[in-house]
Amino acid sequence: MALHSLLFSRDPEVITLAGEVLQTLDIKVSQCAQAKDAVRMIADNSYDAIIVDNADAPGAIAILSEANSLPSCDRSVGIVLAVSPNSIGIAEGARSHLVLYRPFSADRLLNGIKSALGLRGESEDARATQRAPINIPATLRGAGLQDTLVFITNLSAGGAALNVGRSLPSSSIHSIEFVLPDAKDSLSTELELVWRDVKGRMGIRFANASAAFNKNLEEWLAAHPALQRSSAANA
Repeated sequence: MALHSLLFSRDPEVITLAGEVLQTLDIKVSQCAQAKDAVRMIADNSYDAIIVDNADAPGAIAILSEANSLPSCDRSVGIVLAVSPNSIGIAEGARSHLVLYRPFSADRLLNGIKSALGLRGESEDARATQRAPINIPATLRGAGLQDTLVFITNLSAGGAALNVGRSLPSSSIHSIEFVLPDAKDSLSTELELVWRDVKGRMGIRFANASAAFNKNLEEWLAAHPALQRSSAANA
């Protein structure tokens, strides 16, 4: 049975990109630019995915709140296309399972939507960056945020997936520090938030990393072939 999605956005680039990704996944899409129309559509129809662009934050909140109140949306997956890390607030308390952060790419949207819907099958790019599991502690730091213990669940030269275990003020997170297995020195760098969900998991990309950070991480990955092709949470 074909899956059906509702896409709420007024951004032509987002509409085109998301539409192409959903078509690739053989997911039918109904697109609307007005929140009142989207609210009416979810009241009258059943959707496997409700995708909202929070460039119109009041509209996105209204749509997800309505979905949260409807028995017909019990199995709908909510996906927020976020403007900034502050957008996690929209997902909390609403029927949203995943928040994807700008800037968007086809691969980022493809992998995020597949993950949220539990779809199998990988694109060529996803196969080339196949993840491998790891479980090592790390420390997140940020403005007004106490050092927070998290766990890296997969790792690549470009980023990592984290299990945070609780909700954090994501807009304040700016750096990560960790020690690789069998290594003596810690590695630290700034980060870019790629995605997060309401279960306390997030995907990050390493940002403004030093030459030493890149060298040490790449050498460690090269010495561990099972992890060499891992990806940053399919970011």
